[in-house]
Amino acid sequence: MTFCSASSAKNTTVSLLLGACCTLLLAAPSCLAWDSRLLQHPVLVDGLGIAQPVMAVFRLPGGRLHLQSVGGLTLVEHGPELSISKTEQGLILQLPDRSGWYPVIVRNNRSLQEFRLNAYAMVPITELDKRGYLGGFRVGVYPPVRNPELTLDDPPEGFIELTEATRDIRVSPNFTLAQFACKQAGGYPKYIVLRPELMLKLERLLRAVNEAGHVADTLHVMSGYRTPFYNRAIGNSPYSRHLWGGAADIFVDAQPEDGVMDDLNGDGALNKHDALWLAELIENLSSAGNSSQHGGLGSYGSNAAHGPFVHVDVRGYRARW
Repeated sequence: MTFCSASSAKNTTVSLLLGACCTLLLAAPSCLAWDSRLLQHPVLVDGLGIAQPVMAVFRLPGGRLHLQSVGGLTLVEHGPELSISKTEQGLILQLPDRSGWYPVIVRNNRSLQEFRLNAYAMVPITELDKRGYLGGFRVGVYPPVRNPELTLDDPPEGFIELTEATRDIRVSPNFTLAQFACKQAGGYPKYIVLRPELMLKLERLLRAVNEAGHVADTLHVMSGYRTPFYNRAIGNSPYSRHLWGGAADIFVDAQPEDGVMDDLNGDGALNKHDALWLAELIENLSSAGNSSQHGGLGSYGSNAAHGPFVHVDVRGYRARW
């Protein structure tokens, strides 16, 4: 359920420099709690089914996106630099040849619901210099050898630029771009890798958390994307799913919002049992989830640096620890 005041129910307009200074609605309505809206007819974006009314996707400059939905789609709003054509199967969006945000709003002809796609043309990985820098931001170097036991181990195609102006862009109804920024020190701009499949998985989990009686408007992302440089500095595996934007270390932090996991199992203590409660909820969702969202699940207790949390990822196959 979504709780909005009369004033906050108005759409928030975020102004970005999109080609010819085009202004589009990038954010979901500003609300006081979880945005539970779902589309009656999901939109397929290059075959990925999206039931949420807001989603971000990422392609290289000049890339194409194919949108389809039961009942057909009608364009509502888009920037002038975004090339759009209609086919019998849906709409084809072609991104400009330069990096940036290129949002589009479409309406389902049958349900009349709107879907906002925040499309981003990535900064190509070829723009990394020999030292592993994008401008003044140190990304580091991805593993040169593919691990045959894992998937998605080629370096990502590109990066999403995060600035103060774009940090609050919605990558899904209840998550913003800044929540997934690498924790390494330094100012803006930063660069991120993020997979839409992870956002779909986190939205499903947030819905399950709310339906279980824990009112939360988002999940706390303790660790989202990690650059190879940062990941190496903290001593993690060079093939961590975090480097490919497909993993998040999360916990529920809503009642109260104090930087640590809530007492999810109701025993009056904050410890690994709350992480295990959340992991069990995720496990129950996994069997019914889309195969593109299958992945790893691990539970962790508290230490001097953090409270209990759960790791989730979308590596494409089951892994538990």
